[in-house]
Amino acid sequence: MTDRHNSDEPQKPHTTLSDIAKAHSFKDLRNVLSTEPCAREGLLYGIGVGATVAVLRVFKGRSFVNAGNWGFLSFALVAVAAKKLCHFQYAHQSAKLNTLFEMQSKNSPNVKGFQHSAPPKDNDAE
Repeated sequence: MTDRHNSDEPQKPHTTLSDIAKAHSFKDLRNVLSTEPCAREGLLYGIGVGATVAVLRVFKGRSFVNAGNWGFLSFALVAVAAKKLCHFQYAHQSAKLNTLFEMQSKNSPNVKGFQHSAPPKDNDAE
């Protein structure tokens, strides 16, 4: 029987929550929230629902730990569901716009896109 832990190999340090917090900053989170579509909306819905569920559980007479567990579970489920729903709506809207553009290009083949033309000059003003 062989030993899995060979004393010659160096041990890998365990990653802790503080190591993760040191590796990432609030600027990274702000960057993700500003560039990732639907992330902000999902987090806000999750925070709102999670806090509401936790407060209601406390008012119902449950312990803080129980209320916190329910609040966190509600936060996670609602945040993921809201982000997925937002992505679905975004993809559906994008598909509808692509269909509209294809139909427009079939109806008027000479027009390749929106072309802005300047208003005609008024010769009487000179």
